[in-house]
Amino acid sequence: MLKEGQTVYFIVQGIVMSGTVINVKGNEKSYTFEIEGFGNCSGPHQISSQQIHYSIFLDEKEAQKYKDYPTMYLQNYC
Repeated sequence: MLKEGQTVYFIVQGIVMSGTVINVKGNEKSYTFEIEGFGNCSGPHQISSQQIHYSIFLDEKEAQKYKDYPTMYLQNYC
């Protein structure tokens, strides 16, 4: 389970970015979280723990492997 303050990595339009995990809610099996400063017009995204290793990565090296795969990008839209 991710912890508040942990750094995660994600890809937006082919660029690897990092952010700090905030507002973790749920339990070990299923939880949601937000990334500080990342969101859309209505505010931060609630991200499912199921997105870890699909659009949220635990280290920069893993994220770099997928920067050329648009299906792995974290969506940022209004």
